Amino acid sequence: QGYSSAASDVYKRQMLTFGIKRSADVMAKNIVYEQGRASFDLCHGSMKKRVHLAVCGEHNVYNALAAAACAILCGIPSGAVVTGLGNFRGAKRRLEFKGKLCGADVYDDYAHHPTEIRATMEAAENCAHRTLWCVFQPHTYTRTKALLDDFAAALSLADHVVLADIYAARETDTLGISSKDIQERIVKLGTACEYFPSFAEIEN
Repeated sequence: QGYSSAASDVYKRQMLTFGIKRSADVMAKNIVYEQGRASFDLCHGSMKKRVHLAVCGEHNVYNALAAAACAILCGIPSGAVVTGLGNFRGAKRRLEFKGKLCGADVYDDYAHHPTEIRATMEAAENCAHRTLWCVFQPHTYTRTKALLDDFAAALSLADHVVLADIYAARETDTLGISSKDIQERIVKLGTACEYFPSFAEIEN
């Protein structure tokens, strides 16, 4: 109802669903995390292949399933699908390992929306660690004001948070908002949090 014939034609084409928790055409079963990276049984019909991802987080399991579903629809052999998923090393600045400093593993991530931050924190939580620190710079005043509580909830998944001043980008501060507003909410949620106006202070 209400669809044009061209739009309805799209839904007559071959489709595959994918998922983890609910039944789907392409599924990841028996998921195990080692150092944040998932391995799982890739299942489609009678096919069952073990996949070992080189990227962290449950969100990347979903990404892998989407890629696998596309590959299956294109007729790519299952062995090549498994190899391709295992060889993917991730996108730059998405939980990108930068090295070690004073015994700590250092990662860089460009997440600047609460949903992305939550996915990153949950992925990092699956990596072996004693304490999870997050140093974060909010991006734009309008986004920070609109999503204050969501930012605080996502960032509070870390054990300790350090906040920089808001990155203005194209904006000027006409909203009276600052990183201190996020800090206050994070502290109320029970997570240790500091706010420093300059990167020099954060570095020190």
